[in-house]
Amino acid sequence: MPDPKAHTQIIELVTHNPEQTHQLGVHIGEQIQPGDVICLSGELGAGKTTLAGGIGRGWGTQDVVNSPTFVLVNEYSRAAGERLYHVDAYRLQAAVEAESIALPDLLSEAGSAMLIEWPERVSEYLPAERLWINLQWEAETVRRVRVEGLGARYKALVEQLSKT
Repeated sequence: MPDPKAHTQIIELVTHNPEQTHQLGVHIGEQIQPGDVICLSGELGAGKTTLAGGIGRGWGTQDVVNSPTFVLVNEYSRAAGERLYHVDAYRLQAAVEAESIALPDLLSEAGSAMLIEWPERVSEYLPAERLWINLQWEAETVRRVRVEGLGARYKALVEQLSKT
């Protein structure tokens, strides 16, 4: 049986202001491919939405990416006709509620990628291979960002990020 750790890569970064957090997101977004799942974890106000905005910009949407807290899912598109879904699972009380927003269908949709804030609330629906990003407060504007690639595709993505 293959060792799952063999396809795991982790880097830790520090951003010193929201602009750096956004720019990190741009670098991540430039690497996103259809089928990718990016999980954004961290406390309220840790910078998940700032990072998501950068990811959307780097991915290529012209729309402003903001938190879908009240609608739960935002959809963005780019010129190639591909979609980026941005899910905020914060208001979901149980993982089974993920079905009410069609999360399993969205995850399997061809030609789309997925950003999920508060992914721990829908963990049973997440694919084993994914990019997991945890943001933690260090100081008022300083964030510690831990990026973990789970699976060969995401391990390569993290290795690429470590070079930027």
